[in-house]
Amino acid sequence: MRYISYLLFLIMSVFSCQKQPNIDLTGTWKAIELTQEGDSLEIDLGEVSFKFMENGRYQFNSTLKYKEAGTYHIDGPFLFSTDTTQNILHEKAVEIIQLSGDTLILRMEELDKERVMVLKKE
Repeated sequence: MRYISYLLFLIMSVFSCQKQPNIDLTGTWKAIELTQEGDSLEIDLGEVSFKFMENGRYQFNSTLKYKEAGTYHIDGPFLFSTDTTQNILHEKAVEIIQLSGDTLILRMEELDKERVMVLKKE
């Protein structure tokens, strides 16, 4: 039994030492595409953007002068954000489908419908 415990500890140590991919969201991201259930949404995407800062803060601008700002973190494939401009703090989560040097694709649920947003880094 002692050898099994040792082997389990060794395996866990090896996996915990593996490098996690470097996920860097910092910078300004502009929306270039937004679909709901596979169909394009007719909105002015020029108004939709995220700004992620190195200190774990973010700003979000959308249509109809909607704005958010607060904190964010990444856990696995999910981006969590908490809007601190409201009286009631509520954490939201969206799934990161792709993150490369200049492309960010997010999947989210809005009114029980899947939305996918494609953003390009400025």
